[in-house]
Amino acid sequence: MNMNSRGTCAVRPMAVALALAFGAPVFAAQQAPVVVAALPAVTVFGESISAANVGRSYLKSEDVERQQADNMAALLDTLPGVDLTGTSRPGGQSLNIWGFNKVQDVKVIVDGVPKGFEKYRQGSVFIEPELIKQLEVNKGPHTSLYGNGGFGGVVTVETKDAKDMLRAGANVGAFLKYARHSNNHENDTTASVYARSADGRFDGLAFVTQRKSDDLRKPDGALFRFSALDAPSGLAKLNIRLTPEQLLTVSAMRSRSTGWGPFAAFGEDTPAPSAGDIKKYGSDEAWRRKAIYRDQQDDTYAAKWRFTPRDNPLLNVTASFGHSKTRQYDQRSATATPSSFLGSLGNASWASYKDRLAELRNESLFSSGALEHVLSVGLQWHGNQRDTLMYYPEAKALKDPAYNYGYFQPYYMPAGEQKTTGLYLQDAVTRGALTLTAALRYDHVASQGVPNLAPRYNSPLPEAGHDYRAVTHQGWSPRLGVFWQTSSNMALFADLSNTWRAPTIDELYSVEYYKDAKASSSKPGTSRALEVERITAARVGAMLSGKGWFAPNDNAQLRVTLFQNRVHDSISRRLGELVPPGTKPTGVLSNYRNLPGMRTEGLELESFYNAPRFFAHASLALQYGARRGSQRNPWGLDEPVSSIAPDKLVLGAGWHFPEQGMSAGWQGKFLGAQEKVLPSDSVYYLAPSKAYGLHSLFASWQGRGGMWRDVSARLTVDNLLNRDYRPYLSEGVTGVGRNFKLSVSKSF
Repeated sequence: MNMNSRGTCAVRPMAVALALAFGAPVFAAQQAPVVVAALPAVTVFGESISAANVGRSYLKSEDVERQQADNMAALLDTLPGVDLTGTSRPGGQSLNIWGFNKVQDVKVIVDGVPKGFEKYRQGSVFIEPELIKQLEVNKGPHTSLYGNGGFGGVVTVETKDAKDMLRAGANVGAFLKYARHSNNHENDTTASVYARSADGRFDGLAFVTQRKSDDLRKPDGALFRFSALDAPSGLAKLNIRLTPEQLLTVSAMRSRSTGWGPFAAFGEDTPAPSAGDIKKYGSDEAWRRKAIYRDQQDDTYAAKWRFTPRDNPLLNVTASFGHSKTRQYDQRSATATPSSFLGSLGNASWASYKDRLAELRNESLFSSGALEHVLSVGLQWHGNQRDTLMYYPEAKALKDPAYNYGYFQPYYMPAGEQKTTGLYLQDAVTRGALTLTAALRYDHVASQGVPNLAPRYNSPLPEAGHDYRAVTHQGWSPRLGVFWQTSSNMALFADLSNTWRAPTIDELYSVEYYKDAKASSSKPGTSRALEVERITAARVGAMLSGKGWFAPNDNAQLRVTLFQNRVHDSISRRLGELVPPGTKPTGVLSNYRNLPGMRTEGLELESFYNAPRFFAHASLALQYGARRGSQRNPWGLDEPVSSIAPDKLVLGAGWHFPEQGMSAGWQGKFLGAQEKVLPSDSVYYLAPSKAYGLHSLFASWQGRGGMWRDVSARLTVDNLLNRDYRPYLSEGVTGVGRNFKLSVSKSF
């Protein structure tokens, strides 16, 4: 890869970070020994090297609390290969892993429940960080536990439990927290109560939090319009130990937000109203005419039963059920033009996305001669249902039955349902230091569209191709992994996977209008003939973990990963060159088509160092991607993959002061320029971005006794130097200015 233009900003800070990580501990080792309280350590892949930790990165509770982030995507943006897509507006964030940024390519699982929200030009992650105990990212399509998609990876979120909050030996407790953010005058309040029975069979938690703020400010002091926040969230969780070998966990989580915002929360600044509009409507209403009022609610319900008999290693059974629903209601101002929003969900819209999950899995431990087996088998059913409706009060549409008098499903965001049934078998076989993991998964996906209420998008004429009938896809996904622990401190690994994803409801059933042969779109039809999108993915690397490097009780971790993903028959809208050059269209043209495919590849480096008084971390991510042909012309020249993130270097260092109960440190995030972009006339064009670096400071204090017992305070300063920056994956929208975040909490 070319390091001259994009990598230069990363190399020198990397050397400084490594010098800090492995030099400062030498100084720490020379100090007089002290009695050190237990302090949380940062890790790459857990406490030990094992085949189960390959490809996984973690953010634990301390990492989450240290950042004081407003949304989950911002938390994960510090990990190599994981990048925030979108803006800082409420509900305006999605995730990009290894160049894959579609919702179906990055699976998000909360307490075992899948979360799928694919609404046009909106974010997809709405999880309140205060409720999170731990985040795990498994990059690439290398897990058999989840089927049909997930090419970029899987993000699993575990919410807090009563046992995480209770004092040692206590059966009842409470927690209060207040936080203040300077940039947008944000006020956050949190309260929680939790308890367990005296015999330990029952424990439960109730957790509520409220975020409220004004608009954010950019580095130049200008308002980031429509970024104000009003977002209450809550969590209730109950654990019941039915027997010493059985645990039942039930939970319910809700997040909500309301307020004015642009139609596309995902990107673009809202253009300022004209002087004439301001004079006519007043400043506030002139701005609102360019926005929508959005009421959003996200619910997650989960139940999980675990059966782990102590004397039967063949049984470790988990049965899960989950229900998730995200709905949005958008309403434009009463003074907004009634006829200008056909392509942006009209003057009012309703969207509801539901996910239901039922799963049964078992893990067996047994031996066959010199071989040790961990055999996993599972059966899953996943239903995803989406309901959509818009109101388009254009004068002619209100009188026209072809528009169903103004009420119909958006033709680019149809309603429908997908039901996936999956079965997987995985055997991890170990002999000595070598583990071979073979897995096979089968998925059957049934998709059903919902005919549009508007005959304009639901013509019975065969030449329209408006066919909403059901379609099915099925196939196998084999995976193979090798893990060789060359010593107690070092391991090598390699994984090869081949899997697929079925077309989404959008891709199958989106249409264009059809009136007659002369007055219709050139590609009006649904896309039921789409082939599945396939990927062949490989990753190789090494992990190193050791203790006692520079001081007693220190430890260090390092992981290097090389990856490559080859996508075949990628699914995209039919744009530009509709059919092969020199040929004429025959029959109905579908709205979506399969393209030749693309390739993404890269390098990741993750390293951490922990000592009693010092800690440091450094990570580096380099990515590259190329598409065969282009999205507008599959028979033309190759083009870059527009969703490839710039090179990213994240450095951090800090110190513990155990006698005072304090920790403090610095983190820097350095992004290279992204110059390999699509032509400016492309629908998927993202403007080139310049290199930039962002610096943050953090400090925490924990009261030791007396009136200060269980009192905590945290200070985080984001964008310390108030740097003006425009993230590439945020479509060039200006970033957020300096922000002081202070929180104080008390446990009882």
